[in-house]
Amino acid sequence: MDVKEFLKGLPAFEHLEDEDLNRVVKLARVRKVKSGEMVDVQGEPAAKFYIMVSGRLGVVLGLDFGVARKSYMVTSVGPGQMFAWSGMVGNPFYTAGGKTLADSTLLEFEVPELEKEFEEDPRLGFIVMRAVAKTIASRLRHMQLQLVQQYALRESVE
Repeated sequence: MDVKEFLKGLPAFEHLEDEDLNRVVKLARVRKVKSGEMVDVQGEPAAKFYIMVSGRLGVVLGLDFGVARKSYMVTSVGPGQMFAWSGMVGNPFYTAGGKTLADSTLLEFEVPELEKEFEEDPRLGFIVMRAVAKTIASRLRHMQLQLVQQYALRESVE
Protein backbone atom coordinates (compact mmCIF):
# COMPACT_ATOMS: atom_id res chain seq x y z
CA MET A 1 0.00 0.00 0.00
CA ASP A 2 1.26 3.46 -0.88
CA VAL A 3 0.53 5.41 2.32
CA LYS A 4 1.63 8.71 0.83
CA GLU A 5 -0.74 8.43 -2.15
CA PHE A 6 -3.60 7.43 0.16
CA LEU A 7 -3.05 10.44 2.43
CA LYS A 8 -2.73 12.81 -0.54
CA GLY A 9 -6.22 11.73 -1.56
CA LEU A 10 -7.73 12.89 1.75
CA PRO A 11 -8.96 16.49 2.07
CA ALA A 12 -7.03 16.92 5.35
CA PHE A 13 -3.71 16.16 3.67
CA GLU A 14 -4.15 17.11 0.00
CA HIS A 15 -2.50 20.54 0.37
CA LEU A 16 0.54 19.36 2.31
CA GLU A 17 3.95 19.76 0.73
CA ASP A 18 5.81 16.53 -0.01
CA GLU A 19 8.23 17.15 2.85
CA ASP A 20 5.37 17.52 5.34
CA LEU A 21 3.55 14.51 3.96
CA ASN A 22 6.73 12.44 4.24
CA ARG A 23 6.95 13.38 7.94
CA VAL A 24 3.43 12.07 8.53
CA VAL A 25 4.00 8.94 6.43
CA LYS A 26 7.08 7.94 8.41
CA LEU A 27 4.93 7.86 11.57
CA ALA A 28 2.15 5.73 10.04
CA ARG A 29 1.93 2.01 10.51
CA VAL A 30 -0.40 -0.04 8.29
CA ARG A 31 -2.49 -2.37 10.42
CA LYS A 32 -4.89 -5.08 9.21
CA VAL A 33 -7.76 -6.00 11.53
CA LYS A 34 -10.29 -8.82 11.20
CA SER A 35 -14.02 -8.19 11.42
CA GLY A 36 -15.31 -8.11 15.00
CA GLU A 37 -12.04 -7.05 16.64
CA MET A 38 -11.75 -4.13 19.03
CA VAL A 39 -9.22 -1.56 17.84
CA ASP A 40 -9.43 0.80 20.81
CA VAL A 41 -11.28 0.27 24.07
CA GLN A 42 -13.20 2.86 26.07
CA GLY A 43 -11.37 3.70 29.28
CA GLU A 44 -7.96 2.44 28.16
CA PRO A 45 -5.01 4.83 27.66
CA ALA A 46 -5.51 6.90 24.50
CA ALA A 47 -2.07 6.27 23.04
CA LYS A 48 -3.01 5.75 19.38
CA PHE A 49 -4.86 7.57 16.64
CA TYR A 50 -6.20 5.99 13.44
CA ILE A 51 -7.30 6.72 9.91
CA MET A 52 -9.47 4.07 8.23
CA VAL A 53 -8.07 2.94 4.87
CA SER A 54 -10.62 0.24 4.03
CA GLY A 55 -13.41 -1.59 5.80
CA ARG A 56 -15.82 -0.30 8.40
CA LEU A 57 -15.68 0.31 12.14
CA GLY A 58 -18.43 0.92 14.68
CA VAL A 59 -17.81 3.51 17.39
CA VAL A 60 -19.06 1.86 20.59
CA LEU A 61 -20.03 3.74 23.75
CA GLY A 62 -20.39 1.74 26.95
CA LEU A 63 -22.69 3.08 29.64
CA ASP A 64 -22.94 1.86 33.22
CA PHE A 65 -26.42 2.28 34.66
CA GLY A 66 -25.43 0.98 38.09
CA VAL A 67 -27.31 -2.30 37.78
CA ALA A 68 -26.37 -3.01 34.17
CA ARG A 69 -23.71 -2.06 31.70
CA LYS A 70 -24.75 -1.72 28.08
CA SER A 71 -22.87 -0.81 24.90
CA TYR A 72 -24.28 1.21 22.03
CA MET A 73 -22.91 1.74 18.54
CA VAL A 74 -23.22 5.51 18.14
CA THR A 75 -21.79 5.86 14.62
CA SER A 76 -19.63 4.09 12.10
CA VAL A 77 -16.39 5.04 10.37
CA GLY A 78 -15.39 4.30 6.79
CA PRO A 79 -12.43 4.80 4.48
CA GLY A 80 -10.63 8.11 4.88
CA GLN A 81 -12.18 8.86 8.26
CA MET A 82 -10.31 9.41 11.53
CA PHE A 83 -11.13 7.77 14.84
CA ALA A 84 -9.73 7.21 18.34
CA TRP A 85 -8.75 10.87 18.52
CA SER A 86 -9.11 11.14 22.31
CA GLY A 87 -5.35 11.32 22.93
CA MET A 88 -4.96 13.92 20.19
CA VAL A 89 -7.14 16.36 22.12
CA GLY A 90 -5.62 15.74 25.54
CA ASN A 91 -7.89 13.03 26.92
CA PRO A 92 -5.71 10.45 28.67
CA PHE A 93 -8.25 7.66 28.03
CA TYR A 94 -10.44 6.69 25.09
CA THR A 95 -13.94 8.10 25.56
CA ALA A 96 -15.44 5.38 23.31
CA GLY A 97 -14.24 2.22 21.64
CA GLY A 98 -13.95 1.01 18.07
CA LYS A 99 -15.00 -2.44 16.81
CA THR A 100 -14.48 -3.47 13.20
CA LEU A 101 -17.65 -4.34 11.31
CA ALA A 102 -15.66 -5.81 8.40
CA ASP A 103 -12.08 -6.82 7.71
CA SER A 104 -10.27 -3.49 7.76
CA THR A 105 -6.99 -1.77 7.01
CA LEU A 106 -5.98 1.16 9.21
CA LEU A 107 -3.22 3.68 9.47
CA GLU A 108 -2.09 3.66 13.08
CA PHE A 109 -0.19 6.54 14.70
CA GLU A 110 1.37 6.78 18.15
CA VAL A 111 0.01 9.98 19.73
CA PRO A 112 3.31 10.93 21.48
CA GLU A 113 5.18 10.65 18.15
CA LEU A 114 2.63 12.89 16.44
CA GLU A 115 2.80 15.42 19.27
CA LYS A 116 6.59 15.55 19.00
CA GLU A 117 6.33 16.14 15.25
CA PHE A 118 3.75 18.89 15.81
CA GLU A 119 5.97 20.61 18.37
CA GLU A 120 8.78 20.67 15.82
CA ASP A 121 6.43 21.94 13.08
CA PRO A 122 3.39 23.76 14.53
CA ARG A 123 2.05 24.47 11.03
CA LEU A 124 1.82 20.73 10.34
CA GLY A 125 0.20 20.23 13.74
CA PHE A 126 -2.33 22.95 12.95
CA ILE A 127 -3.29 21.30 9.66
CA VAL A 128 -3.74 17.85 11.19
CA MET A 129 -5.51 19.13 14.30
CA ARG A 130 -7.91 21.17 12.15
CA ALA A 131 -8.82 17.90 10.40
CA VAL A 132 -9.33 16.23 13.79
CA ALA A 133 -11.52 19.17 14.89
CA LYS A 134 -13.63 18.83 11.73
CA THR A 135 -14.08 15.13 12.49
CA ILE A 136 -15.21 15.92 16.03
CA ALA A 137 -17.60 18.63 14.82
CA SER A 138 -19.08 16.29 12.21
CA ARG A 139 -19.66 13.54 14.79
CA LEU A 140 -21.21 16.02 17.22
CA ARG A 141 -23.57 17.27 14.50
CA HIS A 142 -24.51 13.69 13.60
CA MET A 143 -25.34 12.91 17.24
CA GLN A 144 -27.32 16.14 17.60
CA LEU A 145 -29.44 15.14 14.60
CA GLN A 146 -29.97 11.67 16.07
CA LEU A 147 -31.20 13.22 19.33
CA VAL A 148 -33.55 15.59 17.54
CA GLN A 149 -34.97 12.69 15.52
CA GLN A 150 -35.61 10.70 18.68
CA TYR A 151 -37.36 13.63 20.37
CA ALA A 152 -39.39 14.37 17.24
CA LEU A 153 -40.52 10.74 17.02
CA ARG A 154 -41.47 10.72 20.70
CA GLU A 155 -43.44 13.97 20.34
CA SER A 156 -45.29 12.71 17.26
CA VAL A 157 -46.49 9.63 19.20
CA GLU A 158 -47.62 11.57 22.28
